[in-house]
Amino acid sequence: MAKSVSTLESLPNETLLDLFEYFDAQSLYKYFYNLNSRWNSLLQSLSNLSLTFRTSDMNSFDHYPKLFSSQIYTLMIYSQDNIDLDQFHNLRNLFIWFPTDEQIFQINTKSFHSLIYLHISFTILKPSISSLYQKVFSNGFPSLKFCYLCGCESPDDTLQWTQSPNLHYLHTSSNHASILNSSPNLSSLILDIIILDGKFLHFKSHLNLKRLELVTTNVTWLDDKKQLKLLFSLLPNLEQFSYHKTYSITNSIDILLQYDWLANTLPLLKRFVYYLHIFNLFSIDQSEFYEHYSKIKENFLKIYPNQSKYSLKIK
Repeated sequence: MAKSVSTLESLPNETLLDLFEYFDAQSLYKYFYNLNSRWNSLLQSLSNLSLTFRTSDMNSFDHYPKLFSSQIYTLMIYSQDNIDLDQFHNLRNLFIWFPTDEQIFQINTKSFHSLIYLHISFTILKPSISSLYQKVFSNGFPSLKFCYLCGCESPDDTLQWTQSPNLHYLHTSSNHASILNSSPNLSSLILDIIILDGKFLHFKSHLNLKRLELVTTNVTWLDDKKQLKLLFSLLPNLEQFSYHKTYSITNSIDILLQYDWLANTLPLLKRFVYYLHIFNLFSIDQSEFYEHYSKIKENFLKIYPNQSKYSLKIK
């Protein structure tokens, strides 16, 4: 009996389309484009493709027709090369790590009217970043629901921000009160800041925020009870709260033994996780801390005995 030999060419279109889902756009057109008219037609029928730019990819991408740019739904950029972003007018998800001013200024309402997810990670504040904040928090991207905007600084000029009613999930390093005032329907917020100060706590009462993850990175232990009490008074419908705080091993252990773990400030929460991060830059002996480790946990459990809802994690 003769053996049947299968080739890619013999596979039905449905199977090939399923197979193509495992490739990004660059690989698809590098390996399958211009093999024959059938394959070209299949490639041109695709949507929801992803594309990753790295510096090493720039020369190869120049050879691909811009015709396929409209099929890209997810674009990830790890390069500071000059890229024409206007060609990707059907983008739904855009990720850029350490962008240039030229790249940021290209992110505009006209080109990205269907943008749903925006992820921008930057190091220092640039004029382009300030203009991007203005667009994000003034409904410049009306379809935007998820946003990550994190860097070492945040813009001071927020006077012209209006509102972005469709933004629901935000991760930011900005400590401006305008963030919440401009996002009335925000339901989930990750706030990555140095300290929780009065600058952030001047927003109007926010009724739709359900989940807050507060990450403070200052290694100096600050008494934050007043700030947290005010914060929760402005977020009456909060259901989940995660709090990251740093304890330097150079501090007295007493501040942990006497700390009341936010007692009476979280009565409406369904879930509270407290992350205590141990900072030991100079490799100081931590034996005193570990001697009191069980006592620290015990103090927490006295206030929050329901471990299915409340937990302390020491790292």
